[in-house]
Amino acid sequence: MSKKKTILITVLMVFVLVLPVSADDLNEAIRKQQEILKQQNNAESRLNNLTVKADQMEKQIQQLTQQVTAAELDLQKKEKAYADAQQRVIIIQAEVAEKQQELDNRQEALRKRVKAVYEDGQVNYLEVLFQSTDISDFLSRLEYLGYLVENDQNILADIRVQKEELDKKEIELVAKMEEAAKLKIEAEKAKEYLAATKSQKEIALLENKKDQEALLIQIEKLEKDSKELEAKIRELQKQNSGINGSVSIWPTPGYQYITSPYGYRIHPITKQRRLHTGADIGAPHGAKIISAGAGIVIYSGWYGAYGNAVIIDHGNGISTLYGHMSSRAVATNAAVVPGQVIGYVGSTGWSTGPHLHFEVRQDGVPVNPMTYFR
Repeated sequence: MSKKKTILITVLMVFVLVLPVSADDLNEAIRKQQEILKQQNNAESRLNNLTVKADQMEKQIQQLTQQVTAAELDLQKKEKAYADAQQRVIIIQAEVAEKQQELDNRQEALRKRVKAVYEDGQVNYLEVLFQSTDISDFLSRLEYLGYLVENDQNILADIRVQKEELDKKEIELVAKMEEAAKLKIEAEKAKEYLAATKSQKEIALLENKKDQEALLIQIEKLEKDSKELEAKIRELQKQNSGINGSVSIWPTPGYQYITSPYGYRIHPITKQRRLHTGADIGAPHGAKIISAGAGIVIYSGWYGAYGNAVIIDHGNGISTLYGHMSSRAVATNAAVVPGQVIGYVGSTGWSTGPHLHFEVRQDGVPVNPMTYFR
């Protein structure tokens, strides 16, 4: 809990037996103190919103960093797939060109053979006839010539089939290469978008941090003003007759576990190292809260970051504060006895879960409450 709450406890004590001679001065001091508290609450509320947004942005940046890394890996895969597809297309194109050359050569050889057979057929037939030893030999020679032409035609047909298959494979590979190029472009755009979004979040986070620093400076200034008023109020309060009580009873019967002790810590909301002015006692929602001693209730109501709170003056400059209540059972100016129920555990104000924030103050200055229960 921030030290900024130090003052109001002392201020509220003035309601008990205030002497007429100091009433005007005391009331004016109280008015100023309440105005400062209001400004502090507003600044802290804005700071709380900023820290929540900062936490969200930091998580988003962390997620975007992971997404950018994944996008870079994905882009590398897409680039490799595109390069592999390009290489396969180059290879198949070379095979197609080679097969086309073979087809052209075969077609040219067949063209020449067919021309020799059909354009000069009569001469060839006579040559075959005159060179034949008999009619059977002639028929054999003629059949052989026919087989040569038919064989060339079969080879040519086979080459055409192979060429068509290569052409089809080339078309498929080109389509895959184009698809790989498209996926590569999409991966590049995805990476660029994620990187740009991450950059925007980082800029926004920097602005958020600057705003937090400005608010912390404002809060520190308000705390300084409160300190000055605190000294004045203590002087005025000395003129008043106090009660004679003590602090000796544990405020949460049956629940003694301390979730956050008195002392310096990193504040869960502001993330600053500040004095935790009391002890947080873990207890379930609705558990009873009792007065730690006899005294007068000098405040019962909503008290900024403390949420629903009760402050009791026990006299001799000693007061206790009970914060984050779900509800209160006593009103301002009520006299209480030790062990009397004054409220119930809750999680109002700046709280991360049900618990009682219990403070003891001496002359308005927070002290370790555990020293009263050793």
